[in-house]
Amino acid sequence: MNTLRLIVIGLCLMVSVRAADNVPALPELRGVLATGADRRFALSEPGGTSTAWVSVGQSFAGWKLTAYRAEEDALVLTRDGRDVLLKLSSSTIGKVDATKATLADAEAVLSKMKFEEMLGKILEQQKKAMVGMTQKMMGGGAKGVDAKEMAAFQGKVMDTMFAELNPEAMRGDMAKIYSETFTKSELQGLSDFYGTEAGRAMIDKQPELTQKMNELMIPRMMAAMPKVQKLSMEFAQEQAKKKAAAAAPAEPAATP
Repeated sequence: MNTLRLIVIGLCLMVSVRAADNVPALPELRGVLATGADRRFALSEPGGTSTAWVSVGQSFAGWKLTAYRAEEDALVLTRDGRDVLLKLSSSTIGKVDATKATLADAEAVLSKMKFEEMLGKILEQQKKAMVGMTQKMMGGGAKGVDAKEMAAFQGKVMDTMFAELNPEAMRGDMAKIYSETFTKSELQGLSDFYGTEAGRAMIDKQPELTQKMNELMIPRMMAAMPKVQKLSMEFAQEQAKKKAAAAAPAEPAATP
């Protein structure tokens, strides 16, 4: 019975805290970032555009993060000796914010991503991978062509192609794409994430991840080449038969 009374009293206190005119506005819980046992919470002031990632034990806008109740997916905030629960389901993460993003919003995210540096590394890896794959596909190279000269030519072709993918030149186009694809709040969430330790690790390790993905995919693609060549030969033979059939003179009709 005492336990039940405590629960009722606690609920009443929480209601009175929310209803009181002099209680500071609650922050908005926009997201939870879990890295192993560690959790960080994206909090923003009501109506604010900036977000901070805070851990239990730290404070934000005068509220202290006292505990996180995983079973309720709720954060306990304490201020002036009073506790309140902040749930994802009742915060902005559960609402659709369709505010259109601006180019400035997108540019801020691309800056956090180190766009030019990251894309430059990825493109360089892609270029090397494509050169290597082309050389393997051609085997010993074209008949009568020097292998070194062929390799140099392939490198020149790739340089010409990838020159059009200059990261500095692409940044403006990418900013436009980001601003058209994501909402303002979504870009703010991405910017907040890339400002965290996990977000910075994602940026720094993306080229390494891309390289390992290439190492995984290219051998599998090469293993399929004999089947591709067989399909190509069968298709060419089929087309040749159709062409020959169309060119053959029609047989004269039998007379009665």
